[in-house]
Amino acid sequence: MAERQSDEMQGKITPDGIQRMRNRIGNLIPQPKPFNTEASEDSIRHHAFSYGDDNPLWCDAEYGAKARWGGVIGAPGYVGTMGISVASPIPPEVRAKGAGALRGVPNYLSGSSWTWVRPVYPGDRVFKRYYIAKVEEKRSEFGGGKAVVVHHKHEFTNSRNEVVAIMRNYFFHVEREASEKTGKYAEIEQPRYDEDELARIDEAYASEIVRGAEPRYWEDVKEGETLPTMVRGPLCVTDILLWHSGRGFGAMFGVAALKMGYENRQKVPAFYTRNEYNAWDVAQRVHWDNARAQRVGNPRAYDYGSMRTHWITNFLTNWMGDDGWLLKQSDQIRRFNFMGDTSWVHGKIVRKYAEGKRHMVDLELWAENQRGEITAPGEATIILPSRDHGPVVLPGEAGEFKPSVQNTDYSVVVEE
Repeated sequence: MAERQSDEMQGKITPDGIQRMRNRIGNLIPQPKPFNTEASEDSIRHHAFSYGDDNPLWCDAEYGAKARWGGVIGAPGYVGTMGISVASPIPPEVRAKGAGALRGVPNYLSGSSWTWVRPVYPGDRVFKRYYIAKVEEKRSEFGGGKAVVVHHKHEFTNSRNEVVAIMRNYFFHVEREASEKTGKYAEIEQPRYDEDELARIDEAYASEIVRGAEPRYWEDVKEGETLPTMVRGPLCVTDILLWHSGRGFGAMFGVAALKMGYENRQKVPAFYTRNEYNAWDVAQRVHWDNARAQRVGNPRAYDYGSMRTHWITNFLTNWMGDDGWLLKQSDQIRRFNFMGDTSWVHGKIVRKYAEGKRHMVDLELWAENQRGEITAPGEATIILPSRDHGPVVLPGEAGEFKPSVQNTDYSVVVEE
């Protein structure tokens, strides 16, 4: 294995770096062209298949035409593949105040929360306002005692400037050398499944139920009710490849092939490190390259936290049926999900209530691996149709959500 290069993401957390990150708060960040600029039946289907979701509402136009929505719609996470940037260029003097913030300090997605306001249909164009909302210092076992948590807000609107969805997420920034020294995950052995374990996984896949066109009425559910467990895994490199096939490689990093990869490296050199051939490659390969993952303190490559978010939305939309609406979902990425790990998704209803014309349930959720560790706890709110009061009333129909208020052409009033 090649020796570590001196320029390999060895940045330090400093007071100046933290202040420079705080100087970015509220500034709309211009984004590259998104993976999907306009929704289509094909890209909606490709997105759903990328995380193993075969609900016909996302992939069968004939089926969708008979649903409440009148056609195929994007699965909840699909809007995240979209978002044409509406940000104006940040003035040079403002950009200079945030230049180099925490440069070379690795970061890890640690949690996200979504609110979905309206469906995305084929032909829709979606726009995005994206900014840093908060920067805080934390203690981190994985980061050797020191970390910076950066909170982001992504607001998606349609061509009528109506809010479609809001996503908030946060990343832990930890020093690479510190995370390597902690060796927190060093003792985790590579799993080896016996035939009984594989049969149990196969049985769970075979018995997975997609509620589909049969409405799940609010009157029929009870507080304390548990949802059927869903399995995803064992995680393989193939799953990472298919994930990217439906979601792209992350426009914010500009990951691209060959000549285009070279051009991107000229723009963001800190995102590239030497591989075992002493050639440049993206730091992002920790998600499919075991050797790279081991060099940053992990036993094997690992999933994207967003994959588990999508598995949880898949779990919820399977249960609620086509006539329900997933209003909110949040989760925390507590542990890595390494290659070979299996995730079992669980949920139960903790509250059943009505607010005005809406009939809702709150759920407690968690993804648990084959070692019995909870890797992603979460919560969700679902609006269900009512036998007595009629179909779901979307938040967009009542106009509760408005686009962010802008201070200038490049900044907004911050809402965490």
